[in-house]
Amino acid sequence: MSINRFGIISFDSVKHLQSEIVKNNWRLARENSDSWTWGKHFTEKDEHLQALNHGRTTSTLLTQYKKVRSLLERKIQVSKFQGLGLSCKRKRRYMDDGDEVDIDRFLANSDNAWVTTKRNRKTKNIRIGINFGLSAGNNEASFGRLVGAGAYISDVLTKMGYATEIIGICYTSCPSTPKKYDKTCTMITFKGSNERLDVQRILSMGLTGLLRHEIFKVHHSYFGYMGSMGMQATVTDEHKQELKLDYIIEQAIIKDDTKLQDSFEKALHDIVEKRDAKTWEWV
Repeated sequence: MSINRFGIISFDSVKHLQSEIVKNNWRLARENSDSWTWGKHFTEKDEHLQALNHGRTTSTLLTQYKKVRSLLERKIQVSKFQGLGLSCKRKRRYMDDGDEVDIDRFLANSDNAWVTTKRNRKTKNIRIGINFGLSAGNNEASFGRLVGAGAYISDVLTKMGYATEIIGICYTSCPSTPKKYDKTCTMITFKGSNERLDVQRILSMGLTGLLRHEIFKVHHSYFGYMGSMGMQATVTDEHKQELKLDYIIEQAIIKDDTKLQDSFEKALHDIVEKRDAKTWEWV
């Protein structure tokens, strides 16, 4: 009887990933063509790796982000949801000290003339996974549409009052390896819950060298991949729970404009109407 094994490794940032690669001397199984590995913008190895380290983007990645943003804003009027999130509910409280004076209470000589506004509850944290483990035939525009959707969703949820984490994940099915993994997942934090949203850094996840050079080193040297560096896969519900991700953005949904629009709008309605947010399924 075969036993499915799931291998996971996580990094706090791209810098952390790169430092571990150097420290452990992780290597590629083989060198691939420069044009396929590095793409059309940061075409030299050192330049590309530095761009990843500093969270830089390209015109192609930025264009795809703008297209996703324009599509969703035009079709579903995202602005109407801003400020309506469950985590955004606040209550005005009258006290003897606070942020501002209520003029009517002050003139009436009230003991509680000061007003302060406080949240009714702690901000809810939402962990968003972006599965950038795309197959060999995908180009930078494909990566850009995927990570652009992730950046935009985080922006909207932040404006609704939620704290968001963005985790880049490379989730792939394995060929035969000495460690006999069925699937593996490399996780990289691109935005912490208390960090501001840096769109360029999120979009840098779409630089092809991240997957085709850095992650491939992890696949070969850490997980034991040999010939193939893995096959694109959809995250299972069981693994989604194990990875502690609330929502996962994968290529299956972002390829189709209509499905992307419908799923996104349903998600926002469910959150605002206090329904179970876990009914928002991106995969």
